[in-house]
Amino acid sequence: MRTIEIHTDLPVDAPRVWAAMRSPATFVYVCRGLIGIPALRGRVEPFHAGDRGTAWLFAFHVIPAYRHTIEVVDVDESTMTIRTHEHGGVISVWDHTLHVEALSPNRSRYTDTVVIDAGRLTPLVALLAQGIFRYRHRRWHKLVG
Repeated sequence: MRTIEIHTDLPVDAPRVWAAMRSPATFVYVCRGLIGIPALRGRVEPFHAGDRGTAWLFAFHVIPAYRHTIEVVDVDESTMTIRTHEHGGVISVWDHTLHVEALSPNRSRYTDTVVIDAGRLTPLVALLAQGIFRYRHRRWHKLVG
């Protein structure tokens, strides 16, 4: 297993980031260009603990990558944290924690932490995950900028 943690400081207050984190539209936006998730297209209700689904992920929106299962384990308003348990393809464990914390009234720190198990492919999947999360964090800056 490998743990990846990437954070970024955003020029916006934490409650605004928290509201965006719970929105499927934000997830689609921060992944756009890299990963397509047609199953989320048009969903407007925020993520809730207990949400669960399996759907195809598409690399660059056109290449079917694999079927991915996600379960939203926890949405904690008090700590502004979302935890998911995910798996699919060669990935047996993708436990993702998304968190935002206030740095000041107009700045926040957004953090993605993911625990990955893909057997012998774990080092390669962890490397890909780092690239995906760096991309997502750049997209977060575009979203709130």
